Amino acid sequence: MKRFISVVFFLIVSIAILGSVYYKAKKQDIQRQSVAQSTKTLYVYTDMSLELIHAVAKLFEMKTGITVDVIPLTENQILDASLRTAQQADIVISSQEVLQQLSTKQQLHPFISEQTDTVLYPYRAENGLWTGVWIDPIIFIVNPTFYKENFDILYTWDSVIQNMDIRISVTDFVTSRESENLLYCMGEHFGDEETLMRLLQLGKHVVQYGKYLSTPVRMVAMNKADVGISNYSEAMRAKKEQFPVQIIYPDDGQPWYLYGIGIYKDAPNFELAGEFVDWVLSEDLKNTMGEVGTYYLLTNDVMQEKDDRGCLLDLWDLKKVFVKEGRDAFKKEWISEVRFAKKAE
Repeated sequence: MKRFISVVFFLIVSIAILGSVYYKAKKQDIQRQSVAQSTKTLYVYTDMSLELIHAVAKLFEMKTGITVDVIPLTENQILDASLRTAQQADIVISSQEVLQQLSTKQQLHPFISEQTDTVLYPYRAENGLWTGVWIDPIIFIVNPTFYKENFDILYTWDSVIQNMDIRISVTDFVTSRESENLLYCMGEHFGDEETLMRLLQLGKHVVQYGKYLSTPVRMVAMNKADVGISNYSEAMRAKKEQFPVQIIYPDDGQPWYLYGIGIYKDAPNFELAGEFVDWVLSEDLKNTMGEVGTYYLLTNDVMQEKDDRGCLLDLWDLKKVFVKEGRDAFKKEWISEVRFAKKAE
């Protein structure tokens, strides 16, 4: 009996020792993994606002301990690897147009998750090569006095374009890719010829073609225009800065500009890059964007935001597949037949 008790005691002690050794080894392994993860760095290429992307990177680092090194590049550098001398990136954050071109060049790796699956297909690639993150709709910014005194006006594209009594301010389409976007969206939605006809009519009561996206908003706030045509983010920034403007969504739908994210095919840290993509689509970023004065809408809850009348967004159904040659020809046609048509008269 004593021998049996001794054997049992020996087994219990042995199991306890082995368990202790295993627990200690497991703990050390977890610590090593944690340290290894915290010392890893994600590299991000972007041609977007550095203030925004740095804020995003900083918040992700605070949440996860993973360092994010943001590498600013031009659009051409992102599209042409021979122009880059920087560290190979894991992630690219850019416009939909740039991401589409990278997909065509087979430089991106598919990534599909529960989080990316919440984004509707017009705002992401069906094959998972890139996912839209932020949408910036194009809307009307209306002077409050004009709005109150003209309550019977319909805020559709055609009613605003055809009403010669409305003083309009819009950003010149040749100043940036964001402003160009309105031209191409209208071309896809209305057709090229119909768009040029509308813009020719609009040009007759445009008080100023602005050089900046913020110009139409400021013109309206200063009562130098009745209606501005500009991006939602610019209008929201003006509202936050207490500018006297009304945000009105066009009743017959809105064009939009899309920014998104993709993972490179040869990303050194693919799994961590996937974590970053999922996190960027989370609610964590809403407050951060406001803190840096950027008011894009998240693609997975874009339809929740109302205008000053209580109306919801109704974004145009756009494919956004622009062929460069056709796009450039359309822009030249607008310049010659609309923008500087008065000089030819």
